[in-house]
Amino acid sequence: MKRLNLTLAGLLALAAQPLLVDTAEAEAAGADEVREYLVTMARPNQLHVIDPEAREIVRSCDVEGDFGSGTLQLSPDERTAYVLHNRWEDVVGIDLTNCEEVFRARQSTGDVRAKALASLAVSPDGSRLYTVQDRVRLHRDRYEVLAPQLAVYDTAAGLDAEPIATFPAPRQVTTMAAAEDGALYLAGADIYRVDPETGDTEVAIANRHWERPGFSPPDSLAMWSTGEVAGEFLRPYTVAADPGEANEAWHWGISRVDLASGETENKEIAPFEFIIFSMVSDPRDRDTFYGVYTQLSKLDAETREIVEVIDLDHTYYVINTSYDGSRIYLGGASSDIAIYDDDFNDLGRIELPGDMSTATLKVARF
Repeated sequence: MKRLNLTLAGLLALAAQPLLVDTAEAEAAGADEVREYLVTMARPNQLHVIDPEAREIVRSCDVEGDFGSGTLQLSPDERTAYVLHNRWEDVVGIDLTNCEEVFRARQSTGDVRAKALASLAVSPDGSRLYTVQDRVRLHRDRYEVLAPQLAVYDTAAGLDAEPIATFPAPRQVTTMAAAEDGALYLAGADIYRVDPETGDTEVAIANRHWERPGFSPPDSLAMWSTGEVAGEFLRPYTVAADPGEANEAWHWGISRVDLASGETENKEIAPFEFIIFSMVSDPRDRDTFYGVYTQLSKLDAETREIVEVIDLDHTYYVINTSYDGSRIYLGGASSDIAIYDDDFNDLGRIELPGDMSTATLKVARF
């Protein structure tokens, strides 16, 4: 059964906007015709496609089911958005060009309830979708905690998709990403590299289990996976150098995977002076980072300095940049998306009809 649900606001905006087109076709017709869009979820259950230049919603798609984490990933051609939805239990694929539901996987079955916190990834060829399912079995008087598992889906399976394979997965996995070579990276206590064909798992970046004399264990918040603009999987952390000593100092650091080369790194990038909920690197300079929560900040990893920080009128959870690095987009938490240039000049707001909560903010090109 096909679903085509447009809000009145979405229809009115659509009438004034060009239809989304295939990126390859647009590039063949001329590079200037490729446009950049923002994609996010907002309550109660809408997926929004937004033109950041026009500062308006191009299309709003009603997604059947209750709001979930709002975590989403785009297909490689950026025409389909896959969303963790329906109280974090379903994965729903929506065609961004017409709001048609093209995929749905109900992760809970029978007496087993399965939820994915923020773990969602799509293979480089777009044929496979991956989640890490945290599961419990429902008894009449208790929950029985089951082992988490990595579930693999065929994205062509339609509206009643079931896993084509499952593998044991580490506990406490939140975000994940697929590299160009097909490997999966899972952010848990450490960052793990997984072969999705066999389930073989190894530690790619040690965090909880790193061996760094003179440093405390790191602390991380990983809810938003937004590194595709820079081609990386990034998780910020805080850490104390010389903990308990008179010269104790706290730092922001990053654990990073280059999704093209597979290279990994842990490094401290700036003093820990304020809270950051999510962070991205400038796609033009891998040592420049932007972070957001109650402030918007710019960090220089080469000098380990805070370059600039400004206060915001309210909290934002998630940050992203344009592909050319000239624009910074802030979302999550509330119902507006803020846009700044790379000098932190305020370029305006885009108002949504509902709050984004923990939703991801993606950048797509058509």
